[in-house]
Amino acid sequence: MIGVVVANRLRFTVLLFSLVVALIIAGVWAAWILVGADHVRERVEVALDDALGMEVQTGQPLQFGLLRGLHVTLTELEAHREGQLVATVDSARVRISLLNLLTGQVRPLELHLERPEFAVERLGPGVFNVYQPETDTGQADGWSLRRLRLSDARLDYLDRGSELQWLFEHCDADLRDLRHAGGVPEQVLATLAAVGELTCQTLTHDRLTVSDVSIEVRGESGVFELEPILATAFEGQLAARLEADLISDPPDFRLEGRMSQFDLGAFTPMLAQEKNASGKLDLDLALTARGRSWQDVRDSASGTIDMASGQLTLDGYDLDDELEGYATTQRFNLIDAGAVLLAGPVGLVASRGYAFSGLLGGDEGSTRIEEMVSEWTVEAGVAEARDVAFRTAQNRLALAGGLDFGNYSFADMRVAVIDRDGCAVVEQRISGPFREPEIKQPNFLVTAIGPLLDLVKHGIEAVRGDECEVFYSGSIPHP
Repeated sequence: MIGVVVANRLRFTVLLFSLVVALIIAGVWAAWILVGADHVRERVEVALDDALGMEVQTGQPLQFGLLRGLHVTLTELEAHREGQLVATVDSARVRISLLNLLTGQVRPLELHLERPEFAVERLGPGVFNVYQPETDTGQADGWSLRRLRLSDARLDYLDRGSELQWLFEHCDADLRDLRHAGGVPEQVLATLAAVGELTCQTLTHDRLTVSDVSIEVRGESGVFELEPILATAFEGQLAARLEADLISDPPDFRLEGRMSQFDLGAFTPMLAQEKNASGKLDLDLALTARGRSWQDVRDSASGTIDMASGQLTLDGYDLDDELEGYATTQRFNLIDAGAVLLAGPVGLVASRGYAFSGLLGGDEGSTRIEEMVSEWTVEAGVAEARDVAFRTAQNRLALAGGLDFGNYSFADMRVAVIDRDGCAVVEQRISGPFREPEIKQPNFLVTAIGPLLDLVKHGIEAVRGDECEVFYSGSIPHP
């Protein structure tokens, strides 16, 4: 008897559930017919316009579904800005509110873009092909999404002024609770919020490749924190954090990071074609900047960039042997030592113009660097050498001067062979634009009586008999 009662209740429950589902489906279809597929499509396109900031067109009819909530799927999307194609999307799945649909409205709740491709170009200061301030000065409506997902995205970014190009490939994003209250751009930024994760398999720029990029995003009321930022570069591990205060006037940025055990052999192909160096380095940076454009951020950058290493090896060139006969041969180009002393992000910028190769392109002997340090102070976009030197078994080389990132130029940079007292025995200067620098001939600061190595060991004072101007007083000891 009890079994019969239970069976009857189960049948009733199943029947009731089926009836509810049927009513929901019927209500949805009724709303769909009432609202009209064309209206839904139009409203979805408007929602995508707002989400992407572009003019969106769909190539195929809408597909309607109920699995995991009421949604529509659009395929073969194209996004235009002033007639120019700036993005394509294989498919976009938009989850919408059933309650709003029953009242004749289409309100997107979630958006999932599959295989989107974006082509972003910077045309001038603050002007992009997807955003132009002279036309985007009106008030925006408030906007929100429960969730925004990007799957297998690709972003191609080109700076027309400098011809710098960055390519992000195979990227995924999962952002939740995106919202802003609308208004003018400053008000939008002041209320902007989101939380989620971003990943990219590769980020490339010229011969630079960064892989396995992973970022966690947290933002509220226009203040965003990206931590941790993890990636692999030059066979080393990068860990960083970025704070962005978008409501400051101008916006304020703080970046801290460390690249642990990156490989010199993986870096030198950025400066020469062959991988002919070995050794591990650690790099730390702490930078602050302010500005609404990349130029303002770059020109206001301040902080420190520090790098240190243990033993390094450069194959194909015997630096000590070359320096020993320098007084008679005068063949060695001291500036090429900057290829090693500028290793890391500082060197990547400078090496775009001048092809450092002297220590990296030989085919005889090898150089063992026993210790190296490269510490820089950055102020108003200019990196000034604070303690930049390395030593071999017999010699010590140091670098002084700076790099002006704002003007892409060497700021009276000098590389010198240092004696036991820190005085320059011979030095060479480089100045002017990175692309076409002026390189002076090496300058022997004292007449050499014997081999250069003897002068380095005994010091200029022992030869000249008076005090010399100290070129280097940093942490690298004399051999």
